[in-house]
Amino acid sequence: MDISNPSHQTCRKCGTCCRKGGPALHREDRRLVMEGRIPAEALYTIRAGEPVQDNVAGQRAYAQGDIIKIKGSGDDWCCRFLEDDTARCTIYDYRPVECRTLQCWDTRAIEALYDKDRLTRQDLLGDVAGLWELIEDHDRRCAYPTIRQQTEQLELDPSRQTEVGNLITDMVKYDESLRKLLVENGHAPETMLDFLLGRPLAATLHGFHIKVERAGEQYRLVYSILT
Repeated sequence: MDISNPSHQTCRKCGTCCRKGGPALHREDRRLVMEGRIPAEALYTIRAGEPVQDNVAGQRAYAQGDIIKIKGSGDDWCCRFLEDDTARCTIYDYRPVECRTLQCWDTRAIEALYDKDRLTRQDLLGDVAGLWELIEDHDRRCAYPTIRQQTEQLELDPSRQTEVGNLITDMVKYDESLRKLLVENGHAPETMLDFLLGRPLAATLHGFHIKVERAGEQYRLVYSILT
């Protein structure tokens, strides 16, 4: 943060902040999603208990609740609404509150907003009968706090390796089968799954120092915490 130099107190439209990742949405942004200004296909959800980087504290933490963010562009962190060659925001008139608040020369306002009044899936989908109950059931059956508890206990008692492995691989199987079912039955396009159910469970386990390996129909959990 540099608030001493007046030449650094205006946006230079360089796109640097956008290239570091899309913003998280807050309840003030709900209308942008409901009106289709920011389509649900452009979003993904970090679920409660998921390991996450706290950019204000500058350390790893566990999400306290939903964090709904704009997806990157392809495999890049860069916000998908940034036009790369011109550094122009393609939704500038409808940009989220974090984008409107951020001043790279003085980060105090964005730091104050950072974890306040975040938008949740329930804010957007809580009145969609059937779908919301399915999301709640998925959250219960694929709960990150349970994974964290089990892996922490495993560090203390490695003899539970098989028991913990079976529990977590069952979660991964359910997560994968539900995603496949939603797409095959036409209930949701694949592009919306990361918003509805969060990122695939298997892709996020590295935050707990574990990963899933597959051989055909067999699943096996690998524990780097034990090595």
